[in-house]
Amino acid sequence: MRKHKYLSHINVGRDGNVIFYLIGEQMRLRSYNQPKDPKTEKQLRDRNLHGTLNLISAQTKALRQFCYKGVPTYSNSHNAFIGLHKQFMRKASLDTAKVYEHLHWSRGKRSGAKSMTVERSNHHFLLKWRPGNMNAMSDYKSTAIWVLRNVSKEYWKWNLTAGLRPDGQCSISLRDDHYMDECILWLFFYNPKLKQFSEDQIMHIPAGETSCTKAFGGNYDADWSLYESIYEEVIASRQEERINW
Repeated sequence: MRKHKYLSHINVGRDGNVIFYLIGEQMRLRSYNQPKDPKTEKQLRDRNLHGTLNLISAQTKALRQFCYKGVPTYSNSHNAFIGLHKQFMRKASLDTAKVYEHLHWSRGKRSGAKSMTVERSNHHFLLKWRPGNMNAMSDYKSTAIWVLRNVSKEYWKWNLTAGLRPDGQCSISLRDDHYMDECILWLFFYNPKLKQFSEDQIMHIPAGETSCTKAFGGNYDADWSLYESIYEEVIASRQEERINW
């Protein structure tokens, strides 16, 4: 049982074999029937995606709350993270097996990194960046944020205050036996005064490579533009549902 979404004094949901629900202002109930589970390919794919996103959300709670807290129409950052990315993967028809390559940690339209360079060896992991177009004085006060996914060792690491947005660099502290692992690296910028994110950029770092550089086409990445349009579509749809409920 749970509190009704808009009528907190009413409990709805399942209690044993009975389901309580409202139609208008009238409480109704019906018996619970075990749903059939055909285990279709689409269902299994969606379940795997949901499980993966739940795992990411649990592992990166602080980061997820920073990036997705206060998203319109979602009650908390976990729901926002899960809901938006599930819609993105489905509507964009992207390979759900490559969730990490399509995952986004920012929601803004402002230009992100123009290029990223990683130089690494034992005891050394250096990230360098050049930002995209900077057309406002406030851009100089934006903070660089990196998110690292160690694919080899299956863990996350991030820094919400890595440096300022103009051309810069920072060191990423890792254990000696983790420096040369296969990684996925995200970089984006955040303006704390305006509370605006830039678009994030994603870089895949193969295992064993000591130097990697990636330049991004223009200021906007194709996947990002697609994600942004889906994000706005999902938000508008949910707002309309709440109005018409």
